[in-house]
Amino acid sequence: MLIKKLLQNITEDFSTENLIQLFRQKTKKFRQINEEETQYDNEFFSNGLQLGEIELADNEYIVIYTFKSTKDLTERSGKKAQYELAKKILKNNNSDAGVFIFYDAKKFFRFSLIYTNYIGTKREFSTFKRYTYFVTPNKPNKTFRLQIEKADFSLLNTIQKAFSIEAVTDDFYKEFKPNFDKLSENIEGTTNNQLKQDFALLFIIRTIFLGFVQKKLWLNNDEEFIQNYWHEYKEMYNNTNLFYNEWIRPLFFESLNNPPGKKVFNRSTPFSERTSLALQMAPYLNGELFKEKIGIDDQNLSIPDLIIEQFYNFLFSYNFTIEENTLYDQELELNPEFLGIIFERLVNKEDGAVYTPRTEVDFMCRISLVKWLQKTSSIHKKKIYHLFFDKYTEKIKDNLLTNDEKENILILLKNITVCDPAAGSGAFPVGMLQVLDETIQLVSVGNNMNAFDRKKEIISRSLYGVEVKAWAVWINQLRLWLSLFIDMPEEFNKSFEPLLPNLEFKIRRGDSLVQKIGDKSFPIGSHANLSSQLKRKITELKKEKADFFYGRSKQNAKLIKKKENEIFRDIIDDQIFEKKKNLKLFGGSEGNPDIFGNVSYNEEQRLLMDEKKKEQLKEEINSLKEEPQALLMLVKENLSKLIHKSIEVINNEFLELLDISQKEIIVEALTKFGEID
Repeated sequence: MLIKKLLQNITEDFSTENLIQLFRQKTKKFRQINEEETQYDNEFFSNGLQLGEIELADNEYIVIYTFKSTKDLTERSGKKAQYELAKKILKNNNSDAGVFIFYDAKKFFRFSLIYTNYIGTKREFSTFKRYTYFVTPNKPNKTFRLQIEKADFSLLNTIQKAFSIEAVTDDFYKEFKPNFDKLSENIEGTTNNQLKQDFALLFIIRTIFLGFVQKKLWLNNDEEFIQNYWHEYKEMYNNTNLFYNEWIRPLFFESLNNPPGKKVFNRSTPFSERTSLALQMAPYLNGELFKEKIGIDDQNLSIPDLIIEQFYNFLFSYNFTIEENTLYDQELELNPEFLGIIFERLVNKEDGAVYTPRTEVDFMCRISLVKWLQKTSSIHKKKIYHLFFDKYTEKIKDNLLTNDEKENILILLKNITVCDPAAGSGAFPVGMLQVLDETIQLVSVGNNMNAFDRKKEIISRSLYGVEVKAWAVWINQLRLWLSLFIDMPEEFNKSFEPLLPNLEFKIRRGDSLVQKIGDKSFPIGSHANLSSQLKRKITELKKEKADFFYGRSKQNAKLIKKKENEIFRDIIDDQIFEKKKNLKLFGGSEGNPDIFGNVSYNEEQRLLMDEKKKEQLKEEINSLKEEPQALLMLVKENLSKLIHKSIEVINNEFLELLDISQKEIIVEALTKFGEID
């Protein structure tokens, strides 16, 4: 209990005295030193102090230093300078590990572990494994408190666990899973468990995204807008169970789905003037995230007030950080990658699939690009490996490549297409986005494009994913939206254009292992030789999809998908036409006899082969003719499922609203609709 109290004191009112007491309670091997280290003071840091050291069980020591930042600390500021100073101290002291605490006048602080690895006799600092907590006074700081409270400071390995993304994930998931289950179980308006889970997950995804939006102060300049939004409702309308329908739906589907300036009304439980203005001026996010999903958001479902309050209490007891984990940094709070791990576990809980660690994803992305550039460019492979894998690339980039080589790589990377056929929760697409963004920056000369526009362009041009599970598709899209959002310029919050791109045609649902439509095989590798008319249609479709991605298109996703299907049928018709032409090339079956009327052995073999080829072409033509019907059957099958679901809703959910004759009329109409070709 004493350690818990000390951690609370440190997070609420940082002081070196509280830190000393904490380390004394954590281990008897802590030795207080309190030695000023003014030789390290500079324009960024002052008040350097070696607080003490801890003797570890393996006869090693871990040093503890504190420094005051001359400027206000934020989650994203000063991390490189802090790291370089810490590394310098470890080198000078010949120490293998240290805990470094940097704080500012407001008592914000960063609590970091930096240590060394040995590769043979070579000493490497943990550039790629720097774990850190950023702590803000009077905020939950729950992760930091939990992990440091239970940390074992007797060995370096056990200290590292307190800064491990895996340990943090385990603890968060233990709370997240029962909260998710409770939320989905209490969805009102249906008895369909799958629909309940889908509805609950969409609510959580949208709420989490808003957690990052309010972290940027884009909702009424209030870092706790959602919590305060709930409290305003609760004070006036508690236990009326109208919060989801009367407050959340207007926020999701009106306020965040329209340009700033559009008033949002609520007649049943009116908003205060301040909240009404906040909703009116909220950022125009769009990107399909805050658009009603057919079959889920339009089913008159709701969540009781108490269940929402309990979920908010859980979720917002953790800090959100608008920083995506990279190979070089890992923030141990609610960041986009952290949530990717959580959702991956949730989606795959029955399949036993696991989340691929960030370092492995990063390696796969880099080695894939290296091998691709080796095939597509004439640049020496040693230079390409240095570009992607040398951690000092930024220092050597000017000498590594000539300007012509940089331009060559830039053109190639800007025109690359990457598809993850089993995208999961988005680890590979997001990892590839980061590596492409980093490398494009390195080889660009005089390019002033901001990170948001650069990433948005990469997603638009290069990234695709296929995933069989609808949940995973949503989470994939969430990860990409968050990766963009954290780099969105501040002035964009007043934009009259949608801020988030539409990812409907970037991450799609499907089974990449089964190349079939209906029960017919679809040979995706055989459509390279297309007619000029088909190529023109495909080019037009690509432009429409690009416009849809950027929110410029008047076409909706349904119409664009219809054009996709029409092009598919045209491709099949084109193939049938070509194969029929080939069939006519084969002559009669009598062959070319000699003057005695005999056919040579070679001529017999040619005739036999021609006959086999003709039969093969006939079979291919018949198969192609069946493919459009298979596509139609698949569409009708999906339509049928939707119709049956609608009929089920009418029968089960709205019995009290309709009399028998009204029900029969609607069911009959839906049934007939399902019979239309």
